[in-house]
Amino acid sequence: NKPNHTLMSLNNQDDEARDAVVDHLETAPVEPMRNDEMHVAHAEPQKDDQEEYSDCWYISMACLCLVIGVVIIVIMLVVVKDDDDGGIEPTMPPTPAPTEPFAMVADPQERLNILLSAVEKNPATAGMYQIPAVAFELKTAAASGSSSSDPVVRAADWVVHQDTYHVEREIVQRFALANIYYSTGGDDWINKEGWFGDSSYCNGWEGLTCCRSFYAELDPHQCVDKEDHHLIVCDLAENNLKGEIPAAFALLEHIEVLWLEGNILTGPLDPVVFGNMPALDALYVHRNSLSGGINGTIRSNGKLDTLFAHGNDFTGDWPIEFCPFCREAGVCESIPVAYTLDCRQMDCPALCCISNEVRNHCYKETEDVGGDGLRLLKEKV
Repeated sequence: NKPNHTLMSLNNQDDEARDAVVDHLETAPVEPMRNDEMHVAHAEPQKDDQEEYSDCWYISMACLCLVIGVVIIVIMLVVVKDDDDGGIEPTMPPTPAPTEPFAMVADPQERLNILLSAVEKNPATAGMYQIPAVAFELKTAAASGSSSSDPVVRAADWVVHQDTYHVEREIVQRFALANIYYSTGGDDWINKEGWFGDSSYCNGWEGLTCCRSFYAELDPHQCVDKEDHHLIVCDLAENNLKGEIPAAFALLEHIEVLWLEGNILTGPLDPVVFGNMPALDALYVHRNSLSGGINGTIRSNGKLDTLFAHGNDFTGDWPIEFCPFCREAGVCESIPVAYTLDCRQMDCPALCCISNEVRNHCYKETEDVGGDGLRLLKEKV
């Protein structure tokens, strides 16, 4: 029995050892095979992906809000700019010359105040024009009595009460043009299409040229430092103008060339009027019925260098202001002027009518009769 007992003891020991091994295997920490470790290993990467997605979403929303905010600010700035500009969108790039404000004046009294201020500031018109200072009184004066035929009152009433184009920068010039029209028998003019229209005088008033329609290649010296709306040429030649030359021409401050030739204008050539036209450089009054002398102060604006005066009834001496300046006998400096005069009626200084000054023309009447009853010939002196 002892062997059996021993065998059984060994078997029991083997069973205990096996059970111990099994218990050890079941309780031993096998790190790679743990379910909780495997769960954590897979769960934490999923948590990182969610956090990264959440961060990207917040960043995207922040960028979108920033873009929307910038767009709103830009729109507000554009709206404010449009309000400042009176709702007018620029269609052309800015010109080198300063841009004047495009303001409207709807109130009749304000338009009258602007007109009266300009009239009183200009030496050619100050104190000469009797214009009522109250808009209502102006309207009454224009509709009654002798004032209804006064070209000054008629012109002022048209600008203040009848004209529908209320742009501030044209009020004074439109008054001047209306005054010229009424003063020289405008109803009998030959060329007057578009006058008193409801748009700018740059748009279709016959005989008027503004910088916007002037071709610079014709004369590069014109329209320098001027705006598109500046009236620079007034061509009323051979247009049946009658009477004296109106002082209102002095209110056309940007006119550079004035054509009045071939009309029925009478009276003097007033140097105060043309001397106070700051931009005038060429004046054509030949073939009219003007009389009196020609005063040299007509060039007092410092710009006038062309004066065609023949075919009138001027008398006296030709102004030396149009002659070369002589520092001493035989030493003269030619000044850049061009002029014409009637030699038999005006005395032309020899210094003025020098033969080598080819642009200076001296005219005389002849017995030969041309198509207009008078032919003017160039006289060489």
